[in-house]
Amino acid sequence: MIGSGKQKGGTSAGGKQSWRELAGPRRSRVNSAQARKRRQTRWFKFLAGFLLLLVLLGGLAWVGWTFKNSEETIPMTPSSKPIERIIFDTDGVLPDNWLSQTIKLRPGMSMMEADIHALKKSLEADVQVKSASVERVFPSDLRIRVKERVPALRLAVAGADGKRHLRLVARDGRVYDGIGYSKARLENLPFVQPYRHVDGSFFPMRGIESVAELLELVRSTEPKLFRTWQVVSLQHYSGDLDLPGQVIEVRSTIVPRIIFSASAGYRRQLDRLAYILEYVRNQGNPSIERIDLSLRGSAAVQFSSGRIGTF
Repeated sequence: MIGSGKQKGGTSAGGKQSWRELAGPRRSRVNSAQARKRRQTRWFKFLAGFLLLLVLLGGLAWVGWTFKNSEETIPMTPSSKPIERIIFDTDGVLPDNWLSQTIKLRPGMSMMEADIHALKKSLEADVQVKSASVERVFPSDLRIRVKERVPALRLAVAGADGKRHLRLVARDGRVYDGIGYSKARLENLPFVQPYRHVDGSFFPMRGIESVAELLELVRSTEPKLFRTWQVVSLQHYSGDLDLPGQVIEVRSTIVPRIIFSASAGYRRQLDRLAYILEYVRNQGNPSIERIDLSLRGSAAVQFSSGRIGTF
């Protein structure tokens, strides 16, 4: 028979081994003179550190306040000085009177009152101006630099009054009035017959960069030949070199029609043209109606007599 003792693992709060006895006696705080001294030292260090932190924060705040209140505003002396001179530089032909008509500066306007961004915009509104820069040169100068478009061709445009007006075509195809060019320089430029788009318009003029390359090559290598060129016809040149059959036709005083391929090398075509002209000259200069240099590997020459030769 199992006895009536306590179950295994049971405890009795009323027994001799209570939780107080198991935990043992509570440790009393040591209150000796040495212990009190150590506690006082720790509190002193804590208090000293706290006071030091307050001093540092207060010092930083004082420095910031002093700097803010003692900061002096640098006077913009140039802002009160009026514009005394405009320095105008251009890589082209635009005259000084064009500048005075293009930008408007109030008499006595100060340097800082001049809106250089608005002035730049006004200058570049003229198509002849490719780019412009405006800067203040203290104490009293305003410097304006202009880069101009270079004309490659002349264009005759019928005005509303029915009269023909001269316009210039730049390498990028932009059309503008042209101010400041000498008569001799303009007369050295051939006229252009623009390509007519599907909608019947002539603008924008595309691919003029390639046409300008041809003209510059002829001007530099065959100046006498270039002076005979009167009209450059773009009737069959849309400016898109990816399209087949793109040709540039030149009408000159010695040959009515000279046809260049826009997608082939111009130098080789010019060499062939020079050879043909020299050959014809040695043959007594028979009259020529047309020279087609756009053929691959050869050129066709149509004489006024009706004969056609291949070179």
